[in-house]
Amino acid sequence: MEGDAVKSGSGKMAAWPDESYRRFSVDIHVPDWDPALLSDFDAAQYVDCMARAGVQALIHYAKSHVGLCLWRTELSRMHGAMGERDFFGEVVAECRKRSIHPLAYFSLIYDNWIFETNPDWRVVRSNGKVDDSRYGLVCPNSAYPEYVFACIREIAGRYDIDGVFFDMTFWPGVCYCRHCEARFRREQDLPLPHVVNWDDPAWRAFQRSREAWMLEFAKSCTRVVKETRPGITVNHQYSTALHSWQLGVPLELTEACDYVGGDFYGGPAQHSLACKLFNSVTRSRPFEFHTSRTRILTDHVTVKPIPELCTEAFVATLHSAALWFVDYINADGTLNPDAYDFLGGVSARRAAYEPYLGGQLLADVAIYFDKNSLYNPNEQGVEVHELKAADQCPHRDAVAGAARILQAAHIPFGVVTNATLGQLGRYRAVIVPNVLEMTAEQAELFRKFVAAGGVLLASGPSSLDRMAEGGPRFLLEDVLGVRYAGVEGTKITYVTPRDRKLLKTVWPQDHVSHAGPMVIAEALAGTETLAFVTLPFVEPEVGKNIGSRFTAIHSDPPALAPLTAPGVTVRKFRKGWAVWMAAPFEMRDEKVNHDMLVHLLRRVLHGPFRFEVDTHPAVEMTLFHQPERKRMRAGLLNLQRQLPQIPVGAKVRVLLPEERLAKRVLLLPENVPVPFVQEGDFARFEVAPFDTLAMLAIDYE
Repeated sequence: MEGDAVKSGSGKMAAWPDESYRRFSVDIHVPDWDPALLSDFDAAQYVDCMARAGVQALIHYAKSHVGLCLWRTELSRMHGAMGERDFFGEVVAECRKRSIHPLAYFSLIYDNWIFETNPDWRVVRSNGKVDDSRYGLVCPNSAYPEYVFACIREIAGRYDIDGVFFDMTFWPGVCYCRHCEARFRREQDLPLPHVVNWDDPAWRAFQRSREAWMLEFAKSCTRVVKETRPGITVNHQYSTALHSWQLGVPLELTEACDYVGGDFYGGPAQHSLACKLFNSVTRSRPFEFHTSRTRILTDHVTVKPIPELCTEAFVATLHSAALWFVDYINADGTLNPDAYDFLGGVSARRAAYEPYLGGQLLADVAIYFDKNSLYNPNEQGVEVHELKAADQCPHRDAVAGAARILQAAHIPFGVVTNATLGQLGRYRAVIVPNVLEMTAEQAELFRKFVAAGGVLLASGPSSLDRMAEGGPRFLLEDVLGVRYAGVEGTKITYVTPRDRKLLKTVWPQDHVSHAGPMVIAEALAGTETLAFVTLPFVEPEVGKNIGSRFTAIHSDPPALAPLTAPGVTVRKFRKGWAVWMAAPFEMRDEKVNHDMLVHLLRRVLHGPFRFEVDTHPAVEMTLFHQPERKRMRAGLLNLQRQLPQIPVGAKVRVLLPEERLAKRVLLLPENVPVPFVQEGDFARFEVAPFDTLAMLAIDYE
């Protein structure tokens, strides 16, 4: 069968973690109230399934969310199905027999057994209640960490493992237990605030404290592991990077991780953005991308079709990342071997590309991602216990929208963050999308970037200092060329182009709409206004069925004339350029929004680009440089939503390193020569139609 070629026991063990790209875990969040639960667990058969799937590393459960231990211990309660056995130790031994790297999975915070047996350690909500769902949540400000440290000392000290993965290293909502209250009073001399208010210093101090407490806990867990078994890897769940402020985790969680990794279930476009974010922040490579065998966590059995699994798997390959597939154990402790033969086919396809992975991602445009901006301004003034579960973050939505636009336009892009702004020098342009928080120090880095010749495209309130003396102002006022004057509008607003080129771009429309208010600003001298803000003819809230005016019964058309306030501007700032939009138009997935953003970017960002590609908009291309091999590696991934994908080809031009000439172009993994033409500093070639992934090496001399 197709998976046989990559069975882990069939050859040399891949180096950990550098060469281990195929990783796996099986969720074993299983209690023991019924003797049938995990009663048929067989470590040999379990690990045999991993071998069938071509797994190089198995992250096996030591302790799940249920809190029952799967290793032999007197520190806590062991799972009843173990009897005199040691499930964890048996799996580690079987992995070693089959040349599979064994790692330990350990659930933090989510621990039903500790929740049940230690009421004083429980997370308490702002209304004084504790959760009564399936998940028992405990607070790291209680005595809980000492219990964790004892457990992981035992696991790392007793078992021959290569690493530990800590899951759920975050706050599952805001905790108001007595331990959090006492610590905040001790450190800040303040009571815990109960109302979301980003203009309140006490609220900001509380959020900073939550992040500092969680980072301290994570670092302590990592330190204990490494002191107990030096040399093994440690990482923590890092999908929190794209979640809202409520989880209370800073990007600096990387300081507790040898490499970053996290699980996502939003489809290939989301996965691609997460990979670029991880590429920016990870301390070592390959970073790790997790997703599941099934489409949703609540579905135990429905396997994604092979084209979907391959596309998601190749998102990791496209970014030189390790892929961690997640599966779920059956109630009796067995697995379905057929599913692992099936997954072996995916592994075989990925394995063929692994020798060619690695290098530095090359891109022209950075999207700026600010973790401190991951909140919803509409939550201002809301009691914490009344917060809705929806994870709404306008900044993150704008980041995702900008990524979609750049991917479809085939503009080479990556991500920089508030923790990695020093990487700005790798790019020629940066998009700053709807950023709600910015410090003077961060603004100065952007200012220097533009002054040195960079391009900055900002939207909405980006760089606004709301608490400045004298009132809110843009920290980048001199760069953007606009002075903040407030906000106008409610449900819908418009910009009306007056620039000939912009009018042509949005044709046949004469306005572009935004579902929300618009920032109102004053254009400074030397700033060119390309479009003006236009409000609705009548405020949307005025329209009623009796006694009130509206313009159209279904919609809120624009006023007959725009305001004098600029809606889109462009400004020369020293050697660089700045573009500003009065609203985050990148958020909306409409063609006119895509066209407008690409036009504005290309208006001030000229070639040559790292690569140029003529292909279907659903194809994403990445380019990595491997200077030690004198090689550029191009990857093209077909992200068509309708599966299986219709094969598409591409015409590609790759910019070579300065004063270098292309030596050959090879289609990987077969190393088939591809005809190419040297055009100045570019190597030009065509890619034959491919269904999912095409990878090429451009060797130079």
